Amino acid sequence: MESAPRPVMPAGAPVYMLAVDHRWQWEDWCDNAGVEHARIPGVKTLAADAFLDACAQDARIASHGALLIDALYATPQVDRLMAVGATVGTPAEWPGAHPLRWQSEPMGDALTGRFVKVLARHRPEFAASSVREQIDRLLDLQAWCRDHAQPLVLEVVVPRATEPEAEFEATGRVPIMAGYIRRAYAAGLVPDYWKLEGTTDAAAATLVDRAIAEHPSPRFLVLGKAAGMDLVERWFAAATSMTTAAGFAIGRTVYFEPATRWLCGELTRDAARAQMTAMYRRLVDLWEAALARPERRIDRTA
Repeated sequence: MESAPRPVMPAGAPVYMLAVDHRWQWEDWCDNAGVEHARIPGVKTLAADAFLDACAQDARIASHGALLIDALYATPQVDRLMAVGATVGTPAEWPGAHPLRWQSEPMGDALTGRFVKVLARHRPEFAASSVREQIDRLLDLQAWCRDHAQPLVLEVVVPRATEPEAEFEATGRVPIMAGYIRRAYAAGLVPDYWKLEGTTDAAAATLVDRAIAEHPSPRFLVLGKAAGMDLVERWFAAATSMTTAAGFAIGRTVYFEPATRWLCGELTRDAARAQMTAMYRRLVDLWEAALARPERRIDRTA
């Protein structure tokens, strides 16, 4: 019997999302490590178990946790989490695809959770027709989400091209991201959440915050990029100064190393599961510590 679900990521509430929807990343890792792809569903089961453990151990996650997991390798886990009333969502995009295409046709076949995430890539030099086509597809997805009462999490990745890495991280990516947000709004694309790369720079955080806030409802989630906890903590310090900040959607930082060590026989399953749970709870600690800083609010009039 299915439990009554709690409201899905209600407006104004924090979002502590464990994102384990990686697909091509696991396929590449397995190919390089000589591990069969048939073991990937076991990783997803392990991550789902760790998420449920965190919900049982931590009232903050029980109230505000969410799990992003794919139907490609984890349909039984989506069904299991739906049955217990957990906040679980699925990705819409075919993994690694650009131009954007869907995981399934029809699109809704893969969207079996309570919220939807989609990843889009953008660079200013992309052809205008390609950018417009992608936005049109995202508008179709937005309409589906609204018809099915599923919040939409739009992840935008701005890949580095020929720019020096340090310069791009400091001053290159964020203006492109802010411009894309404004372009999306002008086209009527207004996701519930923007899932974006973090920054350690207060001025860059302000730029993104102002762009998101040009529409009153969307909120910001920090994505992880497999970063270490020290860098994530610095991202959180900048992000929690943003008026639109809601929380995070981070995965590989939490679960990739324990999972690979389990696959290689270096950790027992129980130890890997416990490490994932502890790392997830640590992220919540770091976010809430950043929120508690008295100096965290930035001057948006500067």
